[in-house]
Amino acid sequence: MKTIAQLFDGIDYAVNHVNCDSKIDYISHDSRDILPDGCPLFFAIRGTYHDGNELIDAVVATNKNTIVVSDRDHDRGIKVPELGKTMAIVVRRFYDFPDEKMNIVAVTGTNGKSSICFLLRHLLDKCGLLSTVEYDIGGEILTAPNTTPIALDFYKLLHKCRQNGCKTVASEASSHGIDQSRTFGLAIAIAIFTNLSHEHLDYHSTVENYFLAKKKLFVGENGSIPKISLVNIDDNYGLKLFEILKANGQRVRTFGFTKTADFSITNVGKSSLVGSFFTVKHGSKSYDFETKLFGDYNISNIVASISAANILGDSFEQLREKLVTFGGTPGRLDCVSLKTGALAFVDFAHTPYALEKVLSTLLKQPHRHIISVFGCGGERDRSKRAPMTTIVTKLSDFSIATADNTRREPLEEIFDDMRLGVACGKDAIEFIPDRRTAIERAVQMSREGDIVLIAGRGHENEHKIGNKIIHFNDKEVLEEINAKL
Repeated sequence: MKTIAQLFDGIDYAVNHVNCDSKIDYISHDSRDILPDGCPLFFAIRGTYHDGNELIDAVVATNKNTIVVSDRDHDRGIKVPELGKTMAIVVRRFYDFPDEKMNIVAVTGTNGKSSICFLLRHLLDKCGLLSTVEYDIGGEILTAPNTTPIALDFYKLLHKCRQNGCKTVASEASSHGIDQSRTFGLAIAIAIFTNLSHEHLDYHSTVENYFLAKKKLFVGENGSIPKISLVNIDDNYGLKLFEILKANGQRVRTFGFTKTADFSITNVGKSSLVGSFFTVKHGSKSYDFETKLFGDYNISNIVASISAANILGDSFEQLREKLVTFGGTPGRLDCVSLKTGALAFVDFAHTPYALEKVLSTLLKQPHRHIISVFGCGGERDRSKRAPMTTIVTKLSDFSIATADNTRREPLEEIFDDMRLGVACGKDAIEFIPDRRTAIERAVQMSREGDIVLIAGRGHENEHKIGNKIIHFNDKEVLEEINAKL
């Protein structure tokens, strides 16, 4: 056990009725975790809907020895100016720097993060996973409430990964997570940049601010500089980041279809619904690979993963053998064969860029018609709703707009924003409020040779409507509807 003085060493803080020699038994931000015994450290966090400061009286009533950490003054408390960053530093120390005892691969970008992390878990031995889809802490699978958990949970999960024998952890690093210091101080073996496009502008205001948040992970503003960065230079922001890191004198490697990339993709073939072949040129040698996945963006994600695994010491020959058995990431072009003769795909695409990539990939496959079901999230960036609708209506033969985590925003207001983006001359779109009904409509109108895309939610099991959260999984609903045909 460490003392307050040890945990807060070098941090700007003020104490009120706190003995700095007190030894801390455990740390929490959840009042329900506080036990009557021991000496806990309680971080009073202000969230979107709840304020931990309002729970302090209840926490102290449960355990009078509780020491509160806040950015406000409290009896028997510690006041700090930067609560998020302080939490990361303190918790990392409490769990004895688990990140330094493993190889941490942190993946950031608008799209591809989950796929790369799942690929790395498949390709590498004893690899943990912290992703949007799930947390795998060394064979124990946990539900993932956040893409990047808050610092207290993040370092606790890394600690468990270490205890469970993980040598590597593949972790998504969201722009919110980076900006809010959830991964502050993280010792990163490899930082991967996938791409950057229109997303989260309700939080970052501009795409440039969004990029600056991502950049923090690579240049030391997250508390440490990665041992090596791996950047997609097919992407304009990736190329910009590469130039910044190169000018800084940092170790950086590149991947992509660009010929000058350190890991360059060539000779893509058999891009179909049964998989792909491609070649990776690295140095003076070329290596052939086969995968069950298809689409250029999937191949780019695969090469990011192969490149990272190779940097960590695995040979291309080893990686080639492992790749052929990778079946895909949950909710990423998850395929269901319909009784109508059509093929349906469930995908997480919920940005203009992702929808364009997915639909462009499906358009290249043999098909009669493409029918798309999609929606736009409530209480989120309104400016992407019209562009998403333009892309879907332009690239689909028929489109169905529906609910997708409306939260507390009226669905009709979301639909009004989406209607502004209907592609010129396109009247083949319906607006169906109920998501199950929308999916059922798409299935019933499909015929042999058609492709049905159910976009936006992918692996998600929770549908947020108003103040309610209901269980809703697109693939489950799709299979239920298909079974009744």
